[in-house]
Amino acid sequence: MNGKSRRESGEREKKLFSLFKTKAAISQHRFRWVRARPTLLKRGVYHVTIERGMGPMTKTSERKMRATGVTLAVVAVATAAIVGCFGCAPTTPSAPDSSAAEEESVYKTNAEWTTMYPAEGESFAQAKMSKTYDAFYAASTAAFGLEDAPAACASCHSRVMFEKHFNEVGYDILYDNTSEYEDMEWSNCSNCHVGDPGEGEVEGGNLYGAVTSASASELFPEEDMVCGQCHAMFPGQTYMEEANEGIDQYKYGYDPDSMLKAMQEYFSENEITGTDIGAGMVGVPALDPNIDTVLYLTDACTALEMFQDSKHQKAGLTCTDCHMPETTTEEGSEYTWHNMTQSPLENPVALEKCMACHESQGIENTEEMVEFAEGKMSEVSELATQTKTDLDTLYGLLSDAVANGGVDEATLDAAKEAYNQANVYYLFQGGTSSEEVRLGGREAAHNYEYQMELLNKAEGILHEAIDSLQ
Repeated sequence: MNGKSRRESGEREKKLFSLFKTKAAISQHRFRWVRARPTLLKRGVYHVTIERGMGPMTKTSERKMRATGVTLAVVAVATAAIVGCFGCAPTTPSAPDSSAAEEESVYKTNAEWTTMYPAEGESFAQAKMSKTYDAFYAASTAAFGLEDAPAACASCHSRVMFEKHFNEVGYDILYDNTSEYEDMEWSNCSNCHVGDPGEGEVEGGNLYGAVTSASASELFPEEDMVCGQCHAMFPGQTYMEEANEGIDQYKYGYDPDSMLKAMQEYFSENEITGTDIGAGMVGVPALDPNIDTVLYLTDACTALEMFQDSKHQKAGLTCTDCHMPETTTEEGSEYTWHNMTQSPLENPVALEKCMACHESQGIENTEEMVEFAEGKMSEVSELATQTKTDLDTLYGLLSDAVANGGVDEATLDAAKEAYNQANVYYLFQGGTSSEEVRLGGREAAHNYEYQMELLNKAEGILHEAIDSLQ
């Protein structure tokens, strides 16, 4: 595809950041960040290290528009999205050059931060989320036929450098490849930390997510938002298109019924005809022509939403209590464990924290704790598998009815809506875009009771709809 045709095909994606298209909108958001971290936006030298696996780092002189699908790779690694840490207790860093400290930017590469905080950095290197670029690159090139992971994805996965370059080049960055920006390191510590990680200050939010869900900061506790900036329903590019800008997916609340209502309301006046895979990424509505139905909350990533009002949240726990516990090095120095994608069931320190409460339930040791948790996961998995089977059954019946007729319009419309709603419940309860995780019940510890409630509601809806078409 030549530059002209690529630019023409990229016009649809050019609306991706339509809320950023006025200087005032950009400035308003950026100034909020300036107050929070002035050194990241206004000072010093950016340290650049090209990590292995980042692909060829060449920057073209001419901005290129990318073809449809600039955000496609998002869903492929939603479970490896960026999370943060609270109250880090880093190991003692090596002493910096005090004479140069004031002149240097706070921003550093992960390799440099690891030199200063080896325990945190080395444990983070074990996490799947430290390799998000590699995963996005593989999905973008192999699965979607793109040249590279889109730079637009870096709005979340390299939030400081994305903002730096967005301020320099504007909208064209949305259609560039990541490899065109040598200093755009994904999964950098700055995605969660404010300034020096050793100071322990973190915050959630990034340019992309902040403009898609206006009510999020009011609905969710601040301590959940560092992880929740990525582990929440991400509206995707359709919400940023000019015809749909300003959509707030949490307008009526963060439960699946409220979110479905908001989405259907907003899109009732904007007909959805897109069927390309990009239209269905990460929560974006898309028309499924086989059943002639607009589907919502597709590929949901809802760990933040599912954790709300759970037993663990009510007990005062946050994401980091289980996924990033305080631990010690072999030398006895305390630090925060940064392999946050490791299951707490595989982390002895996290399991000991579980025992602090679960011992009162008669659980005597960590082996029994693992058995208890896996039992809950198995219960969710069994019901989720049955729900998925019933969804597939109804989908087949709907496809046949749409293709061949024989079902009155009212019955068919009711069955379509039933499929949509049951599918929303099924996707929402899983907490992630990973079908393996959903079917495995692996998010049961987040809110087991609510998962079972949503799956049982889906089952009731599905059985009635299936009966109406048989």
